[in-house]
Amino acid sequence: MKKYTLHLFIFSFVMSLISLVIMEKGYKELYPFFSWKLFTVPSGGEATEDQYKLYGITDSDTIRIVNKSVRSYDANDKAVIVGTYGKRIEDNVNKEENKRKLLIFAKDTEPQYKGYLLYKETYRPKEIGEAKMNINKKLIVKL
Repeated sequence: MKKYTLHLFIFSFVMSLISLVIMEKGYKELYPFFSWKLFTVPSGGEATEDQYKLYGITDSDTIRIVNKSVRSYDANDKAVIVGTYGKRIEDNVNKEENKRKLLIFAKDTEPQYKGYLLYKETYRPKEIGEAKMNINKKLIVKL
């Protein structure tokens, strides 16, 4: 397999570029691995993983918003946007401006909720798929 690694890398890189050009023109993704995170460190190698999640507030309940594709964003884009603004808000980097932008994004993608909560969820990737998975939640801000 080692002798094919360079060829597979080059093939993947070229196909990703072709997919990028095709998607910019408005067509569907040609190469299914284009949007996958192939060249990053898998989260299974980390002791813990942090993710920022939005929760929607209804009249009598709080519902975790699942990152599913909508008209303008795919699921990965939504996760990255929430994660980016969440980290900035938690680190107090232009906190009010980032809260405003995240609220605009939340209202655009999930308008059915009356309010939103941003949580930081910490878990151990090695526990995924086990009978019990511990997720620690920390409220970052109410939007």
